[in-house]
Parts: sequence; C-alpha cells; structure tokens
Amino acid sequence: MFIFILVDNTLVTPMLASTSTRVALVLIILGTLVVSLVFPIAIAQNEGGGADLKTFKASYRGQSFDVKAAIPNNGTIDNIEVYPEYGSIYITLTMGSDGQQGDAVMKIILPRNLIDSKENGTDSKYVVVIDSKPTTYEETRTTPSERELTFSIPTDASEIEIFGKQVLPEFPGTTVAAIAMSVAIVATVAMGRIRTNSTKRL
Repeated sequence: MFIFILVDNTLVTPMLASTSTRVALVLIILGTLVVSLVFPIAIAQNEGGGADLKTFKASYRGQSFDVKAAIPNNGTIDNIEVYPEYGSIYITLTMGSDGQQGDAVMKIILPRNLIDSKENGTDSKYVVVIDSKPTTYEETRTTPSERELTFSIPTDASEIEIFGKQVLPEFPGTTVAAIAMSVAIVATVAMGRIRTNSTKRL
C-alpha cells in the first residue's frame, strides 16, 4: 500500500507542520513499504519452494506422486520410473541449454510416501547416482512429508537414479540390500540398471 502526502505550507495544520510529526510519518511509510516488500519474499522462501521449482508426476500401478524439482537452465524431467525391487526411482531429464559448461546446481523434493530412507525410525542417507556416477548431496530441507536434496549436476546430464530404503506405501519397512552395502557396490548396481534401461530404449 502506498501513501502519498501533499504538504502545503498554506494548508497544513500546525500538528503536521512539526518536524517530529513529519519524521514519524516518513518512518511509518518506510516501515509499510519494507513490510510489504520483504515479508512476501520471506514467506516464499520458507515454504521450501522458489520460482524455479516445477512439479512432475511419478506413477506406479495407479498411484500418482508429485516430485518437485528445479532443473538448471530451465531444464525438465522427461520421465520418472519407480522400481520397488531396487528401492529406487529412475529419472530421465533434459537439461536446459544456455551455453553453460561444467556443473550446475539442481534441487529435488522427494515425497516420503514415494521414496524414503530410514534406519530405526531416523532419517538416513539416500544414494544419488548421476549418469552412472555416485554423487554427494546436501539435504537442504526436511519435513514430515518430504525431503529436499540439493546437488551439483553436469549440464549435459541425462539420467539420475535415487536409492532409498522404503519405496511406496505398499512396501512398508522394505530394506534394500544395495543401500546396506558400500556406495561403490550401490553404484555398480545403479550402473547395471542404467545400462539395462538404455538398452531397452534402444
């Protein structure tokens, strides 16, 4: 809300003419502007969203799940396949192209009712594999219903597989053996899955 005050020395009341009153009015106007501009930004950030986040669908046996992601350079997720037997979701994506080389930052928000990873009731690590290579990530936000992961990704990446310990409501408490092994073994399994899927698509 914007407030305009026209001060005319011939019309102004003695109260508004005082310096202290004018200063107070200026502070009120500035305070109103700061609140109106700053608070919407803070709320948008705290909601764990952001202008770059898009919603993509993962489907499995009639069930549908929302997976939110921010793909670098305005890229997009083409498909999300669910593999309960591997405890994973397999993502094919198209990175945006703006001439950028090297790595960029990607964010993905995983719904817990699709894929989660827990040990003794406590959150444990996922394994994230990008184009057959395990990668590290930072868990930037956690709620009772979802977990947000942020990681570097090559600007020419095309495949991501994320391994958890619980996949889908119909597989409660499922412990995936690959996750219990070392990251190297998990990476080997992931590469086998990726090669198999690539062969099928050919």
